[in-house]
Amino acid sequence: MNEILENEQREHPKENRPTMLLVLAILSFLNIGWSLLSNIASLVSGPMNAEDLEASKVEMTKGLNEIRGQEGLGWLEEFIRGAMEMIEATNANHSLSVLSGIFILLIGVAGVFLMFTGRKLGFHTYIIYSFLAAVQVYLFVSPSMFSNTIVIFSLVISAVFILLYAQNLKWMK
Repeated sequence: MNEILENEQREHPKENRPTMLLVLAILSFLNIGWSLLSNIASLVSGPMNAEDLEASKVEMTKGLNEIRGQEGLGWLEEFIRGAMEMIEATNANHSLSVLSGIFILLIGVAGVFLMFTGRKLGFHTYIIYSFLAAVQVYLFVSPSMFSNTIVIFSLVISAVFILLYAQNLKWMK
């Protein structure tokens, strides 16, 4: 009886989890897991105090001074300035920012888990997670305060993963 079932599974490879899905799920779980741990640690440690915030600004300003005036690095200068403003704004709303990040990451975990178990609902959940993760910064920081490069980069990486996951939709039910 076992031989018949094994032969049937070999004849219907659609029932076996695609290797590409396994690899994508592992990569996603690692990324989301690391982000969850970072957010939980940030929640426990609390917002930066005034001294730490100032030290962070000083370090970023040093980096800014090193690249200032160098040809072709104007975008990096804008990026660093925006990052400084973004750190201040998110630090002011630290708990809410971190908790919303954790919530969004949990949506991502659910999406990847559902896809890993063969459910198409996970794919749609992952798309929602990807969008929310990319634009979450706009909840706490005005778009005029920083370069949209971070969001665009995040959306491009998310689009690549969504397209790769889409390759496995035939296997999902």
